[in-house]
Amino acid sequence: MKILLYIIMFLSASCLAAEAGGESITLLYPPDNTIMEFGLIGISMHVPEGSAELIKAEVDDKEIVNIVPDEEYECFSVPLAPGMNRITITAIKGGTRVYDVTLNVFRRSDLVSKYMKGPAGFRKNFFHMKDREQCAKCHILEPKEFDRKPISPTSFTAEAFDTQTVLAATSTCYSCHYRIASYPYVHGPAAVWSCLSCHDDKSEPKYSVKKPDTEVCFGCHIEQKNEWAGRKYTHGPVTLGKCAICHSPHASEYAFNLYKPTWDLCVTCHAEKANGRHVLGDSFSTEGHPTRNRPDPVRTGKELTCASCHQPHASNSPHLWAFDVQSMFELCQRCHNK
Repeated sequence: MKILLYIIMFLSASCLAAEAGGESITLLYPPDNTIMEFGLIGISMHVPEGSAELIKAEVDDKEIVNIVPDEEYECFSVPLAPGMNRITITAIKGGTRVYDVTLNVFRRSDLVSKYMKGPAGFRKNFFHMKDREQCAKCHILEPKEFDRKPISPTSFTAEAFDTQTVLAATSTCYSCHYRIASYPYVHGPAAVWSCLSCHDDKSEPKYSVKKPDTEVCFGCHIEQKNEWAGRKYTHGPVTLGKCAICHSPHASEYAFNLYKPTWDLCVTCHAEKANGRHVLGDSFSTEGHPTRNRPDPVRTGKELTCASCHQPHASNSPHLWAFDVQSMFELCQRCHNK
């Protein structure tokens, strides 16, 4: 039965290639059953001239890309949610599908236990793990001197240059990874395309990052390193040196480059605190203390979250209480002091 299925798949692919006329459309990257770490993956395709009039890409049945191919090699990015992502790419010519492929890409995440490890048969396959000669026709694949020390936009005096234009002209990475800069919050090195501040172009595999994360992060965040080192207790991710459990090292929709809003991020691991009975609900009250959807009474202009009472990184309290308090009563007095 499996042999028959493979024969049908092969014949179907052959027919689609024939309809495309001579050279067939080819998916160059990524391969099926790939594991990724972050929320975007680049797609690279060989689309011979005249082979397609439209390229569509869906992620879990939601259309993400709809482009008219105008290059021999088409590249675009699609977002990935934690866990399994089914990516379907379709090429259309004359109203007929001439190419159709479905990929399974697993985005691993340390936030959720079931996503920490990829399924059997899946493996990491980052784009730069291999030399891709076809890409060199359009892209510079080796870093230049200005990637090690990016040119400041202020060095350009022509008013016609805006910041992104300058960065595009001076960053080898920009032409492929430009979508990083489209998020509301972008990490400093990524914002100025100083990619080699964190990624090592001499490493194996290429452009990998030192582990644990703190070896890289504390290179810049020295003030935080010194502050947290002087406290008695640290939050689990800090203890493990895994900053990227909570923070995106590139960009995010949320402040502080968090992967989710603060409350949602915390209860991803601390699910038992999300039942509405936190603090008071387990003692003398039938209702718990509010932990969201109210203004923070101490931090003016901010919403109440878990971080209103707890330090997310380090504290002198075993409960990671904020304000360096020594008891719950003292913590309560920060808001209820009248």
